[in-house]
Amino acid sequence: MPSALRFLLPPADRYRREWWWLGVAGLLIALLLVADLWTERRLLVRREQQHLMQQTQIIRASMERQFTAVNQTLENLLEVIAQSSFTGSDDVHEKVQERLLSLSQAMVGVGILTWIDKDGQVLAASAPSLIGRDFSQRPYFQTAKNTMVLNDLIVSPPFAPEPKLWVLTLARPVLDAQGEFDGVVTAVLRPEDFADLLRSVLFAPDARAGLIQGGGQTFALQTLQDKLPGATPPPGYGQALLRQFWGQGQDAAVLQGPLLPHEGPRLVAVQMITPPGIGMDTPMLVGVGRDVQAMFAPWYARLWVSVGLYAVLALLSALGLHLIQSNLRRVQVKEQALSELWHAVLTATGQGVWDYDVVHQRVYFSSTWKRALGYADDEVGDSLQEWQSRIHPDDQRQTQQAWQQYVRGESPTYESVHRLRCKDGSYRWVWGRGSIIERDAQGLPTRIVGTNTDVTEERRLRERFEHLTQNVPGMIYQFQLEPDGRGHFPYTSQGVLNVYGLQPEQVQRDGRLALQVIHPDDLPQVLASIRQSADTLTVWHQQYRVQSPNGQERWVSGQAQPQRLEGGAVLWHGYILDITDAKLQALELEKAQRMLEHLIHTMPVALCMVDDQRRIYLRNQRFLDYFGYTEADVPTMDAWAEHAYPDPAYRQEVGQAWRQALAHAQAHDGYIPSQEYRITNQAGQELVVAISGVRFGHNFLVTFADRTAQHTYSAMLEQMAFVDALTNLPNRRRFDEALQAEWLRCQRSQRPLAVLMMDIDYFKQYNDHYGHPEGDACLRAVAQVLHGCLGRSYDLVARYGGEEFVCLLPECSLEGARSKAQAMLQAVRDLQRPHAYARNQAEAEGAPLGAGIVTISIGVAAMLPQEGVQATALLAQADAHLYAAKTAGRNQVHAGEEMNG
Repeated sequence: MPSALRFLLPPADRYRREWWWLGVAGLLIALLLVADLWTERRLLVRREQQHLMQQTQIIRASMERQFTAVNQTLENLLEVIAQSSFTGSDDVHEKVQERLLSLSQAMVGVGILTWIDKDGQVLAASAPSLIGRDFSQRPYFQTAKNTMVLNDLIVSPPFAPEPKLWVLTLARPVLDAQGEFDGVVTAVLRPEDFADLLRSVLFAPDARAGLIQGGGQTFALQTLQDKLPGATPPPGYGQALLRQFWGQGQDAAVLQGPLLPHEGPRLVAVQMITPPGIGMDTPMLVGVGRDVQAMFAPWYARLWVSVGLYAVLALLSALGLHLIQSNLRRVQVKEQALSELWHAVLTATGQGVWDYDVVHQRVYFSSTWKRALGYADDEVGDSLQEWQSRIHPDDQRQTQQAWQQYVRGESPTYESVHRLRCKDGSYRWVWGRGSIIERDAQGLPTRIVGTNTDVTEERRLRERFEHLTQNVPGMIYQFQLEPDGRGHFPYTSQGVLNVYGLQPEQVQRDGRLALQVIHPDDLPQVLASIRQSADTLTVWHQQYRVQSPNGQERWVSGQAQPQRLEGGAVLWHGYILDITDAKLQALELEKAQRMLEHLIHTMPVALCMVDDQRRIYLRNQRFLDYFGYTEADVPTMDAWAEHAYPDPAYRQEVGQAWRQALAHAQAHDGYIPSQEYRITNQAGQELVVAISGVRFGHNFLVTFADRTAQHTYSAMLEQMAFVDALTNLPNRRRFDEALQAEWLRCQRSQRPLAVLMMDIDYFKQYNDHYGHPEGDACLRAVAQVLHGCLGRSYDLVARYGGEEFVCLLPECSLEGARSKAQAMLQAVRDLQRPHAYARNQAEAEGAPLGAGIVTISIGVAAMLPQEGVQATALLAQADAHLYAAKTAGRNQVHAGEEMNG
């Protein structure tokens, strides 16, 4: 081997070889430390990036919901404005103002809602002080006016309309009937309304979260302590990072760089806010970031600690090796003298001593050791087999295991209680102990010495006592507390395994092991009771929980009598019993009682309990929330009736229904069936409440379920089911029901029934030419005119589908229906609603040229309903006449032949 590489091999000299191995170990530890620190740094960066991106996602999701809600609110305002303008209502401003106030109160995170006309004047606002002000120079107004962004939200740059006020405005343009710009509706957002949201994602003192308008202006900025650096962020804040983000061309990225030139670098996660289904003329961004220096502070701290510990460890290792080698040299000089002295001690002791020479496999057994088993000196050899062959077969495994564990260094001492066979064939119990007193250069034992103590009589007495204690439930024990606070168990029965999950030998060596399994919540109480019993010498008694190694929790009860010993120690004699089952039953009963009381007071329905004197002796919180009647207001059911049913007639009706319900309960296992009543609460509001309950003996439990909202909601659903949302006319479903009902009624009265089927001429071309919003406006205008032509309360005009309308005229002849149709035809013409495409289409079809306005075609049918004829026949006839009117050139009424039948 080349001489230059010989230093890589360990030296032959023992002491130099130890220094060589120490250097190799130090180098390996240093490499592992560097690798660990580098890996931790990379994981720290990746973890922080993921965490920041998750936090921005939280804000992004919340803001997308906020922008969606604001957009829906603005669309709602646009519909109110358009509908009010269409109907020509004189109080349009009041209606819009009222809607603005209600929406502003319902919206969370929106400061002010406004309606601004085409000249920039505020017509309505949720803050009335703004009405009449000129906002024509605001950026969002100019954007809406100049670019006509129809379906997108206009997001203005943040600005300060007043000192110390920083806002961002969202706007949608208002269009007039001709589709021209007619103003804007706006919602103002304030950064302080998003402070809690931004603060909720901050997880470190140095973290910041913000909302940025895509043009570069910061709208809201938040730290855990407060907004930074004030209501208006400084110029240029975060511009460098923003350019990085736009340069990547993604909607989410993690960037690193300074937010301001004088600041240190920050790690910032940025995401674009993209509400689904909503366009925005300028995007909004959300960012969450941390200071890079603060982020790496724990890592740098660990770096310096690791370097310091490594240096200290290296120094101590070198110093320790030097001292060990110095002592080893001195010890080698004394080993021979100590060996000779040791043999003299072995001969003089009265114990059964043995000395095992591991290298030469020889054992010295003292004469006392041999005599204890009934042997003479010359009857026992010097091999280890002499001892192993005499161990009782039942004790072989345990004894050999203890020996091997000690030799391998797995146990600090060798100690074993086992039986050895005597010369006469009997067995005696011995307590064997041993220690290694010599090792070789590799640390392996070369000499082990020990003693055998005869414990046969003690063992027999102990077995008798253990047999008695095994039949006692729990454990019997002695516990001794020394003046210095140390404690141990001089004796414990085998029951300690069931109580504490510990072997008797364990707690006899260290009493702290028993304290370690006591539940942490109960340990202070147990220690305090032990100290009090020691100070006053009164009987110790305590109940507490014990946690076994397998995680189970048990309750135990202990009692012991203290005794003062010489030297100041206190010795207790007592017992501990497992009371888990009884304790758990008591706790469950107590828990069930508390739970029952809690459930009664927090149930989602109101309830009260009434005794045989009709006194209300229990009412839960929901009862008070619903009705507001306290015990002082309504102590009895009679007082309750006076307040809840102020109308005497209705109170009498309710009393009769309640007596019937109680009679039903008596015949049906006490169940009081549910019935709905109108109840007046303390505030004077009338509620619809379902009352039911259970009768037990002379008492009964009454439950109240508020159905007011459900009834209101059902009425709203019924209204929505029968009304066309666009025209506010009855829909086809409502018409079909009315047609069937009127057909049967006219059949019984033998009166005629007429139907008008109407269709707007060339409506598809109107929609294509003017657009769907204008088409919807046309439908609403025609619907209003048709409805205005009705002369009787029971006449009905409905939207049949698309551009089709239908009119039901009960007790009307064909002539009367034709006259009504002519009136409707002329009313639509009088609208003079432009329809330039109608003339062109008529010319293309060879039909008479129209006047270039919106017109309708009408088919008229009338019948005298007869048995066996369906109402659909009348509808089919009107539809056929409508087709004939359209075929004949539209803009006319067609009634076919005279009324049949």
